[in-house]
Amino acid sequence: MKITPMPRLLPIDERLERAAQLVVRTRIFYDLWLYFEDKHPPAIFDVMEDFSEFFRFEPHAHFVAFVVHIAALFEKRRDTINLPSLAKEMKAANLISAQGATEVDALLSQAEQLASKVIILRSNLFAHRSATLSYADAFKKAAVTSNQLRDLTETALKIANRLLVVRGLSDHFFNPLPREHAEAMLTALMQKNPNSKRTRRAE
Repeated sequence: MKITPMPRLLPIDERLERAAQLVVRTRIFYDLWLYFEDKHPPAIFDVMEDFSEFFRFEPHAHFVAFVVHIAALFEKRRDTINLPSLAKEMKAANLISAQGATEVDALLSQAEQLASKVIILRSNLFAHRSATLSYADAFKKAAVTSNQLRDLTETALKIANRLLVVRGLSDHFFNPLPREHAEAMLTALMQKNPNSKRTRRAE
């Protein structure tokens, strides 16, 4: 029987950069989801109602993207870009010091419980839709809060940055601009839409 060799992996530095980019992108999805789901002043809420069929699905789309991305970052497959596999590979190749490896392992251990919760959501609701769990039951099973999801992104960035620095690469930072632009967009819509419910009520 012919054995198909495993495809050659991309260079480790390229995969580390991509992992860090994915962490930053994941946090953007989280920030946008939380912003649209958050409580807003009545005027902003009215604008969202004026475009209800868009804003009805927009927060959910960002949440799905967030869950799928953050779960993928903490899976342990060798053929995907994920933080545990990158750390394991660097340790096996002596690309990280013993102290650095200990720090990364501690962060991975810290993230493990929360990562398992988002994997429940990913595997039962979004990447696959469970035939046995309802939507509400999947969230009940995961039992994860929005603050815990935020904490998981912060731990993911710490792990990625520690691995990057070991290789002499620049660390990455979260990008607040997408959320700020979302807020600016709603404010602009509120100010420029003469047919908003807020305007009609004032009349």
